Amino acid sequence: MKAKWPLLLLTATLAACGNNIAEKDDFYPKSGNNINAEEQTDIYNEEASDEQFGFVRQVKSPTPANPNDAKTIQWMDREKAALHISELLVVLPHVSDASVVVTDQEVLVAYTTDTEDEKGRFETADQVKKSVLNYVPRWYHVYVTDDPALRQDVENIGSMTTQSPTKDRSVKLVVESMLERSPQGRAMGEGENANGEKSGETNNHLEKTKYNQQSNDHK
Repeated sequence: MKAKWPLLLLTATLAACGNNIAEKDDFYPKSGNNINAEEQTDIYNEEASDEQFGFVRQVKSPTPANPNDAKTIQWMDREKAALHISELLVVLPHVSDASVVVTDQEVLVAYTTDTEDEKGRFETADQVKKSVLNYVPRWYHVYVTDDPALRQDVENIGSMTTQSPTKDRSVKLVVESMLERSPQGRAMGEGENANGEKSGETNNHLEKTKYNQQSNDHK
């Protein structure tokens, strides 16, 4: 009879632990399409989002990562978004280095490519831009550049926040330079340009650049 008491005590202890884990289940991340309560706050409560922009620079590894390992961003943690995007971009065949800045409404990408001819640059820009648009909420606009002289300008945006007084002007000036100096790829669809801007939106800068005709020629 004495030998049964430790076994009974162990069983009771395990049952109590199981109940505690079940009660705290909402605090553990779920797999698949499920999200926990904290993630729901990130998605649906704008006040809960961080004001800091996300910035990551990623250099291609000698052992390429599997692009299937990159998970779709299910909430806009801007730093994690920048990390996932940069990891995905350096897997692309002609991209060896990518600096990614995620603001509250734009993604700016400065990347290094081994393609030098205009056709190759255009195709690489199209791949980079589409890879980003596949991972961010659809209201985001994406701007890319392969001009090394603009990398520092893009990275400087990463030190700003949504409350920075010069944020809007700084982003606008950098975006205008990116559009002037670098191809942006194909238009995304009818009434939507290469950067994901719909006709009539205030960010619609593409018509003003030398790459507008190039975008139209490759539709």
